[in-house]
Amino acid sequence: MISKATFICILVISLFALHQCGQMDVGEIDSSSKFYVPKCVKRKCGFGAEIDCWCCHRDSSLCYYNVDDCVYDNHCPL
Repeated sequence: MISKATFICILVISLFALHQCGQMDVGEIDSSSKFYVPKCVKRKCGFGAEIDCWCCHRDSSLCYYNVDDCVYDNHCPL
């Protein structure tokens, strides 16, 4: 059986969390649920050479040795 003190602590913590959620603006909730997906990701290129390269996230056949080339290429989709 849960002691009264433990029950009261859990209740107070739950009410505080509920209060904080009620204080949030709707815009905060919307922006916090979004995450950033990079245009280019780091991968290994070549066979056995283990050379690092940067490939487009959506089209992994487009790879570059320099991250700037990958980011600023118009053929690499977002």
